[in-house]
Amino acid sequence: MLMPPLDLDGDGRYEDVIGNGRKDFADVMLFFNQMAWIATNEPLAAFDCNDNDRIDFADVVWLFTHL
Repeated sequence: MLMPPLDLDGDGRYEDVIGNGRKDFADVMLFFNQMAWIATNEPLAAFDCNDNDRIDFADVVWLFTHL
């Protein structure tokens, strides 16, 4: 069961996509696998990690490099 995503550092981004209280590779994988759903159903600002006004692969890369 997945928990709601969490903003662990208060910057307005959900780094903890799974909601388990930590940033790890599972968050990167879930983000990658659900990118289209996230783009359609979640607030852009919370998941647009690189601030380019869209949800895309660059956000996955950003999330990975900031583990």
